[in-house]
Parts: sequence; C-alpha cells; structure tokens
Amino acid sequence: MTMKRLNYFFLLASLLATSGHAANWLTDLEAAKAQAARENKHVMINFTGSDWCGWCMRLKQEVFSQSEFESFAAKNLVLVEIDFPKRKQIAQATLRANAQIANRFKVTGYPSLVFLNSTGKEVGRTGYQPGGAKAFVQAVGKSLSVKSDPGEATTAKDLPMFGGAPPAPPQRFDDIVLKSISGTKERRFAMLNNTTFAQGDTAKVKVQDGDMKVRCVEIRDKSVIVAVEGQSEPREIKLRTIR
Repeated sequence: MTMKRLNYFFLLASLLATSGHAANWLTDLEAAKAQAARENKHVMINFTGSDWCGWCMRLKQEVFSQSEFESFAAKNLVLVEIDFPKRKQIAQATLRANAQIANRFKVTGYPSLVFLNSTGKEVGRTGYQPGGAKAFVQAVGKSLSVKSDPGEATTAKDLPMFGGAPPAPPQRFDDIVLKSISGTKERRFAMLNNTTFAQGDTAKVKVQDGDMKVRCVEIRDKSVIVAVEGQSEPREIKLRTIR
C-alpha cells in the first residue's frame, strides 16, 4: 500500500470514528418530547441560523462538537435543532413549522437554547456562553439538577436566564400587527399577531376577543399585503417592533 493510500485510509477511519460518536440531533420537536418522556430525559431545543449566525457557529464548534458535550447529551438530553438557514435549502413546510415553534417559545435571537423537562414543561433557557464544553456541561447539569461528570465538582455558575420564571401572559392585539418576516427572499414567512403565514395562506388571527379571517396576498421586505374578510380592499401592514 502506497503512503498516499495509507494516509487516506487513516483519515477515513478517523472520520468514521468521529461520526460514530456525534450527537444525534432531531428536527421533530414532538418526536423529541415523546422520546424524552420514554427515557426520562430533558429536551434541549437549539434555535439557530446554522449557516450565517456567527455565535451559532461558535457554539457548535466550541460546545456541541466536543466529546464532553456529546457524552453528557447522550445520558441526559434529547437534542432538537430548529434551523433558520439563509443558504442551505430546507423544505418550506419545515421552515413554516420552525417559525411556529420559534413564535411559541418567543424566540427573538440566535442562538437560543430552550430546555424542557421530561413532561414537556420549559425549565430554562440560555444562549451562547464562553468557556467551552466543560463549563457548559457543568452549568447545564447544575441548572437541570442532573450529573455532568461525577468526578468533577460542579462549581460553574448557573447559565443566564435559568430559574423557572413564569411565562408571560398571551399578548392581546387590538388590530392585525406584522411582528416579523423570516425565511429567504424566495420563501418568506410573515408573523401576523401570533400566526405564521406564507404568501397565499389564509388563516384566522386573534384580534381583541375574537378572530379575523386573513389572507396573506404578498410578503415584501418590510411589509405585507393582506385581504381581511369583510373589508373591501386589501391593505398594507408595515413591520414594527412589538414591546
């Protein structure tokens, strides 16, 4: 065997060995919750922009790809990736489902990590934190009351935003409001009140104490054109920040 082939063989063997220990990431949240219930584990949801968000890439490189995290996750976590890429192509139905999940958990930035217990209740959340996999595992283990490495003292501080704060009450809308526009230029999604629309979709949105039937006619860069049942003309709704 030539030296070139020998080097190729060892490289291939190394890649196969590494991939065999890689963490298993699901994309179906409901399936993950069912698995967590069966195995008595926590769910960790990673809201990410995998191919454009610098902090998301650093979190993957510094934590998720490291053996300390992979070992901890295999014992304690069911992992879910909710991705919003700009270059990588994913199905439109998946993008729409991801947008709905992000809205459900009120995610406003990436990366956002949301933790659920084995019954599906949110028990904490955080984002990127420096320090690498070891510090991350210790902090998550302490916050979730699970063991990280039994041979090490858990001296890490709690991750920011942990603590079980009660969820905010549902937001009340007096009119139709454009909360966000996501996706790519070719496949955009608009969040009207608490409902996600693709162009051409028709759905009911909650306004005051009732529902309004709305059709999303067009999604622009910073506004949408909608047709509302009972109103004679379509109207433009501009993007604005909700506080």
